[in-house]
Amino acid sequence: MQARLSMLLLLLIFSAAFAVEPLKDVVYLVPPVAIIVVIMIAVANMMATAIGDPRMQAWARTEVRELVAAVLLVSIISAAFIGSTGVSAALTGEEDYVGTSLNKIDGWIDNYDSAFQYLVRAATRIRASATYSPYINVPLWWVSLSYSGNPIGGVAIMLISLNIAAQGLTNVVFLYEAVRMLVLYLKVVVPETLLPIAFIIRLIPFTRKIGNTLIALSLAGIVFLPFAILLADAFHGMIDFPEPTISNMDALHADPWAMALAEPLCESETVRTILSLTDPLFAIVVCLPLLLIPVVGVGLFNACKPVIEYVIYPILQLVFQLVMAVLLIAWSAYFAAGGGEDYAKDVFDTIYPFLQDINNLVLMGYLDFILIVLITVSGAKSLSSALGGEWYMAGIQRLI
Repeated sequence: MQARLSMLLLLLIFSAAFAVEPLKDVVYLVPPVAIIVVIMIAVANMMATAIGDPRMQAWARTEVRELVAAVLLVSIISAAFIGSTGVSAALTGEEDYVGTSLNKIDGWIDNYDSAFQYLVRAATRIRASATYSPYINVPLWWVSLSYSGNPIGGVAIMLISLNIAAQGLTNVVFLYEAVRMLVLYLKVVVPETLLPIAFIIRLIPFTRKIGNTLIALSLAGIVFLPFAILLADAFHGMIDFPEPTISNMDALHADPWAMALAEPLCESETVRTILSLTDPLFAIVVCLPLLLIPVVGVGLFNACKPVIEYVIYPILQLVFQLVMAVLLIAWSAYFAAGGGEDYAKDVFDTIYPFLQDINNLVLMGYLDFILIVLITVSGAKSLSSALGGEWYMAGIQRLI
């Protein structure tokens, strides 16, 4: 008789185990496991009655009470957090609180991304100004004059602070991208796979404590974690939450008016073509139309070419280079006379409040993360203890 009951119990377990697709239909495996546990307890009770063992009978009665408690627990959790939105709306004010928490994280990440874009734009302008080094060479037949300088290179020191701010902001962005992926992962995995497995383990008498711990972890992942995110976002509305921006980006522009004045000459294709020609080629191009004049054309061409090649073309180049040199020297003199200090002051006045907001934003990001971890892990510990699971969670416990 006992052998037949044991065979029947094994057949029921194997039938329930192979009747569902692994990790997809785990929810449907919970009722069969509950039935199998009932049968196992009934068989144990019959055996205890048959052999007159009071300890086994007491164990069977205890397991019946635990089974009833487990069925009630499974029913309440399934109805409250999986099959209904009423409890979640009462606790968090949102029917889809998990989706709402994801939207809140997306808003935080958008704020971080916006601040990072301002960082990149500011660093680009400051670096372009700091590395701007005008250079010009003026040939004077047998000798030449050269000029170069870097009048506002000192503002490059601001790039150090911008790089540190970018590093801190990058760490926070990576952190909350991970939190967002964790919430999304738990939203999919917990209701369909992890929580049903926890129910199954809870129903089995010998793994009840582990099952309670898994139930607590599952609920912490789909209840406490999103709730902690919503709570942190609610705290943002109680303070002046930083949103780093640079309202006057033009203040970071060095405004090289010398280059602006020379820009039409530099962009003119005619001027560039003339200056790119060599002395003989420029003289040939200019004097070539004289060959069309009958009789005297060749003579005029021969007379024109040396004048253009050795006099006119060098003078054109010299005038252009002198104009550029005067503009660049005047621009450098402007910065040497105090314009560089004015630009450095503009950079500091623009960047300093922006960096303050970046610092506060990064700090708030870490504080929010600590708050989220404390609520989630503490909630999992408390719930696990209340359900009769493990109160100390190795590894997770070290987070707090």
